[in-house]
Amino acid sequence: MRSTLRRDERPAAPPKHGSFITLTDVTLRVGSKLLFEHTSWEIRADQHWAIIGPNGSGKSTLARAIFRQVPLAHGRIFYFFGTNKDQSDGARSYFNRGEIVKISAETHSNLMQQQAGYHQARWQSIEGKDSPTVAELLTGESIERISPYDVSPLKVSRAVYGQRRQRAVDLLGMGSLLGRKVLHLSHGEARKLLIARALMQSPRFLILDDPFVGLDDASRRALHGALTELLHAETPRILLITPRLEEIPPGITHVLQVANSRMVAQDRRDKILPAEAMPEPGRNKNISPLPLPAAVQESGQKYPVLVELKDTSVLYGHTYVLRHINWTMKQGENWAVLGANGAGKTTLLSLILADNPQAYANQITLFGQKRGSGESIWQIKRKIGWVSPELQAYHQKETTCGQVVCSGFFDSVGLYQTCSPQQVSLAVHWLQALGLLPLLNRPLGAVSVGEQRLVFLARALVKNPTLLILDEPCQGLDFNNRTRIIELLDQLCSQMPVNMIYVTHHFDEMPQAITHVLKLAQGRIQTSGERSEEGIKKPGRHYPAFQKGEKESVNLPID
Repeated sequence: MRSTLRRDERPAAPPKHGSFITLTDVTLRVGSKLLFEHTSWEIRADQHWAIIGPNGSGKSTLARAIFRQVPLAHGRIFYFFGTNKDQSDGARSYFNRGEIVKISAETHSNLMQQQAGYHQARWQSIEGKDSPTVAELLTGESIERISPYDVSPLKVSRAVYGQRRQRAVDLLGMGSLLGRKVLHLSHGEARKLLIARALMQSPRFLILDDPFVGLDDASRRALHGALTELLHAETPRILLITPRLEEIPPGITHVLQVANSRMVAQDRRDKILPAEAMPEPGRNKNISPLPLPAAVQESGQKYPVLVELKDTSVLYGHTYVLRHINWTMKQGENWAVLGANGAGKTTLLSLILADNPQAYANQITLFGQKRGSGESIWQIKRKIGWVSPELQAYHQKETTCGQVVCSGFFDSVGLYQTCSPQQVSLAVHWLQALGLLPLLNRPLGAVSVGEQRLVFLARALVKNPTLLILDEPCQGLDFNNRTRIIELLDQLCSQMPVNMIYVTHHFDEMPQAITHVLKLAQGRIQTSGERSEEGIKKPGRHYPAFQKGEKESVNLPID
């Protein structure tokens, strides 16, 4: 496929052959640990690379080292970028601002924390007053971080920035987001914004650390197409990191495989990856029961209706995020909530989690009590366990895993109260039950993404919740960790008196325990009903809206 990049939109190209970035006898230092000891790796000017490996293998750490975010204990990293006037092969030990751009969970977290200091802020209308719009972050002034009071000229003309923005918006299908406040974006929508900003900078080297995470099926296809086009252009060179082999576009020429913070193999794509996607093994049907704490074996208070929303709408300015939602979740039901980015899934969860003040303007009943009838937010949260990428993003990485789990007793982001001996014992028991006890005193930022997600699952379970809400719990995980999470959820639903609301963009991540499905589209209910077990539905097929008198049943993948 030929690139549609105009010549004046491209940065000066590096030499077409020869070295582009080299790591020479490098050893990385992370805290007191030495990683990737005596590693050498060359990225040549005509290559695009992918790094693969399980969670915790060191993929992101190696990319952060190239981006100069990890110190070197030994060795050198050289950049052969040249300049606009000098296309020589001279090596530099530095890169200039904008020459390398990295998109990752870290940059995503930084973006959202710049907009709000606490995770509930996006639901407060007053908090979004000063938040910029998507269009305002996709300008030359924003890209170059120029103050409104600075009269210095842009390094790149506004016309060129305008061309780059339009191309990025078209590639990612995000035209409808331009007028939206950044604070009010969903996880997937914010990821699109970050990628668009990266493309507008037209870097020499683009590092994409799990760029598909949080995107719906249509957005993943659009991004895959955009990357395919970029990979066929002269610039930028791309380094892609992903836990899913099927997400690697065909234009990636080389693959580096890592494990245990060491390089295992590096070669051309066809030498490392199988010609066809390998079938993933089925889930283990005969796993041993979890050693649950005695407290969860006891039946707590029963609520015939856990959640009831009557004609519920959420409005920001003149934009409806949810419109006329009528939905009931009863005791014994486990619901999957589906829908594209921006469909209203997370807003729906915010009403149930008591984080959204617009709940008071609607008819919402939680655990048999109408919102606004005297219950506190904390009385509601005491009955709910919650796991989500957003919640995880706001926890300090220096907090120990044990402290993260204990914070679940108080529904706080961080631990600011002293736990009783009984609470500490229960937290330790859950870490042990999930195979995480060695992480008890380790900082959250020092463990892998998969281990972090399990730590937050333990945090959600410590208070023996009636309702477990899981917003993309498998996001960013490799196959083994995804399987582990799903099997754990099925076990929990069979062994505990707990009900589940489960959000995902991947049909292969659906736990067997799911009994009902709610699908949202543009803030409205598109389908709602029992999960059908009549057949396997292929991913990507559209769910038709129910007609009057039709059976409310949705076909989903079944194991």
